[in-house]
Amino acid sequence: MDPMTRGQLLSLSTEFYRAHAEGFDASRGHEPWPGWQRLLEWLPRPESGEPLRVLDVGCGNARLATFLTDAGFRLRYVGIDANAALLASARDRLGPERMAQVELIEADFFASESPGADLPGLPFDFVALFGVLHHVPGVDWRRALLIELADRVAIGGILALAAWQFAGRPRFVRRTVPWSALGPVLGEPLDPARLEEGDVLLRFGADPTMPPRYCHQVADAELDDVAEMLEGPGRSFEAVADFRADGAEGDLNRYRVLRRLDALERNPLAAL
Repeated sequence: MDPMTRGQLLSLSTEFYRAHAEGFDASRGHEPWPGWQRLLEWLPRPESGEPLRVLDVGCGNARLATFLTDAGFRLRYVGIDANAALLASARDRLGPERMAQVELIEADFFASESPGADLPGLPFDFVALFGVLHHVPGVDWRRALLIELADRVAIGGILALAAWQFAGRPRFVRRTVPWSALGPVLGEPLDPARLEEGDVLLRFGADPTMPPRYCHQVADAELDDVAEMLEGPGRSFEAVADFRADGAEGDLNRYRVLRRLDALERNPLAAL
C-alpha cells in the first residue's frame, strides 16, 4: 500500500478511537474473550515463581491482564496502546493490586517507518495481538508488524494473534459506510482504487456524524502462512493452534497460536 493511503487510514483510526473511546470501552467492558480460555494450555508456566512476561500490543483497557491474573499467573505485563482514555480506564479498573504487576505505555506503534519497531525489546514469554490486525493497512505492514513481534518472543514463548472475521455478516454489512462519504483525510480525498481487497468502513454507534472505523478482513491465506512468513535468521516458529472463537456464533475471531523454537528444535541434526 502506498504511504499516502496508509497515512490516511492510520489517521482515520486515530480519530475513530479518539471520538469513540468511551463508548468502545463501555460496550466491551472488561470481560475476557471466550477464545482466551483456549490459550491457557499453550502459555509457558515459569519455574520458581517467576512472572510470566507479557507484551500486549493494542491493549486497550487491558482486560487481558485481568484475565491472566484471574487465571493464576503472576505477571510482568506491558500493555501498549495509543489511546489515553482507554489506558486511563485500564488503570481505574485494574486497581492497585493488579497495577503492581502492570506497566501501561501510551505509544503509537505505527508512528515509526516500520510498524512495531519502537516496541519494548525485552524477550517476552507471551506476545498478544488481539483486536489490532484489522486496523493495520497493507499486507506489507501486517507482515512487518508480526516480524517485529516475533523477534520479541523468548525461546519457547508464544505469539498469539486474533483476526476479526466480520466480512459478509449481515449486521456488519448493514453498518458499511461508502468510501465516498468519508470526505478528505489529511487534506486529500481517499482514493478507493488504492485500497486492498477487504478494506471497508464500518459505522460504530448511532450517530452518523461520528468518524467511521477502518477495518480490513485479513484473508485466510495470509493467516494460513503466518508461521512460514515468520521464518528468518535465528527465528523459527511452529503453529500449535488454529481455531475460531468469540461472538454469538463462536467464530467471530480466527486465532493463530505459534511457539518459538530453539536451535535444536529448528535443526534436530544439530544434536547428533
